[in-house]
Amino acid sequence: MTDWHLDAEGIRRYAREPVPATLAASAEAHLMHCATCRDALASHVDPRRAEAIWREVADRVDVPRRTFLEKVLLRLGVGEPTARLVAATPTLRGPWLLAVAGVLVLAAWAAQADPRLLAMFLVAAPLGPLAGVGFAFAGGLDPTREIGLAAPYSGLRLLLIRTAAVLAVTVPIVAAAGLALPGSSWSPVAWLLPTAGLVGAALALTRHLAPATAVAVVSAGWVLLTAPITVAGRLELAFGIPAQAGWLALAVAGGVWLCTGRLERSA
Repeated sequence: MTDWHLDAEGIRRYAREPVPATLAASAEAHLMHCATCRDALASHVDPRRAEAIWREVADRVDVPRRTFLEKVLLRLGVGEPTARLVAATPTLRGPWLLAVAGVLVLAAWAAQADPRLLAMFLVAAPLGPLAGVGFAFAGGLDPTREIGLAAPYSGLRLLLIRTAAVLAVTVPIVAAAGLALPGSSWSPVAWLLPTAGLVGAALALTRHLAPATAVAVVSAGWVLLTAPITVAGRLELAFGIPAQAGWLALAVAGGVWLCTGRLERSA
C-alpha cells in the first residue's frame, strides 16, 4: 500500500473526461495497487455500463466469432470442430491464395505471349496445390498447430482433412488460370493427374517424414524430373497418356500406403 493517493478531482477527470496519456498511465499504475483509490473510482462508474462492457468482453473471449469459411462449412453439414480446424489452415487464407493465383496467372500470361512457354504453366501448376499442403503443416505458419495436435482426431484424419481442404480451394484456382492458356495440343487440365500423383507420394512419405519435409522432397523430385524434359521439348514424357496413367497409379498407391501404415501403427 502507498501513502500517496489520487485526489478527488483527478479521479473524477480520469473517470469522466479524456486525460493526457501520461496522467492516464500514472493513474492506472497506481490503481493496480491501491484498493482505496479503486473504491473511490467505483463511485464514478455507471455499474450498468461496466456490466455491459464485461459481458461483451466475456462473450468475445468465450464465444469466438465464426469466420466466413466456418459458416460455409457448417452450412454444408461439416461438424463444428472439423470446420474450425479447416478454417485455421494457414494456406486457406487470402495472402497465400493470392500468391498462388498470381504465380499461375503469370505463367498463363507468359504462355499467351509465347505458346512455347506453355510448359511453364504445366510444370508450375502441380506445385501450387502441393505447396499448399506442405505449408498447411508448417509449424511456424500455423498459430493453431498445438490445438490441432491436441484435437481428439487421429493424425491420419487431421492430415487428410487439411489436405482435402487445401486441394478443394487451390485446384479450382489452377483450373481457372488454365482457362487462359492458348489453344494447343496439350489439354489445360493435363496437370490434374500429376498433381494427384505428387500429393499421393507426399502423403505416403509422411509415414517417415514430417508433412512439410515430405512435400519439399516430392517438389524437388518434380522439378528435377520436368526440367530436362522441358528443355528437350518432350512434355509427353510427363503429361502424355502413359504418364497420366502412371500418375493415377501413384496417387492410388500413395493413398493405400499411407492408410496401411497408419492402421498398422494404431493396431
